[in-house]
Amino acid sequence: MNLRDMLNQVLSQSAHIQKANLSNSLDVDDVQMIAIANRTQQEIRDYYDWSALRRTNTLSLIAGTNRYKLPNDYRSLVPDSAWEKDSSRPVELPVPERRWFKYKFSTFSDGGMKRCRLYGDELEVEDVTENDEIDFEYITKWAVKAENNSVKELFDNDTDTWLLDDQLLILGIQAHWAETKLLPQAQAWRMNYNAKMSEAIGRDNGGRTIGGAPSRSRYNRDAPYYPLYQ
Repeated sequence: MNLRDMLNQVLSQSAHIQKANLSNSLDVDDVQMIAIANRTQQEIRDYYDWSALRRTNTLSLIAGTNRYKLPNDYRSLVPDSAWEKDSSRPVELPVPERRWFKYKFSTFSDGGMKRCRLYGDELEVEDVTENDEIDFEYITKWAVKAENNSVKELFDNDTDTWLLDDQLLILGIQAHWAETKLLPQAQAWRMNYNAKMSEAIGRDNGGRTIGGAPSRSRYNRDAPYYPLYQ
């Protein structure tokens, strides 16, 4: 579903006339609706580390160079995802500030593990003495896809699509739009949006059965124990 389709769903549910063009319109209501759509998609994007927004980056280290640019679309780091590519050892990223300065300015060492910290839009690696590669996962801030399949941060065309749940975005736009227009349905639509957000997070996070092994028949010969009550 593209942006125009999603915005027209919001309009039609409120008995408003659907639009053939919104992103290139000079109508103040259309401009406002595009702004609300971008505000909402960024709100949803930043609310949770969605699996669909995970990306992998390979950092090529150069001996004697300590700082490296993060990807242009970097938003946040996936915890515990950094590993040395060749030796398959974990990389400590990010190192807590207190320990970082201890490693950097003293002779203290507790092993050969590579250590990194985030430094603005760069990654700083402690004491790079040889060429190596580090892989890590991060969350991208580019959740919008253009018609040519390139990705970007904001909606700016009617044919743009979204990388996450379309229905969640529609309900979010509807809730924000109703609040902006002071519609009487605003509170109910906000509740629908909040409920859908929780549902989407639960679905994205997945689930597993809590407990022991699956139940077995009392006559299952593969059971690892004998039922003592018999």
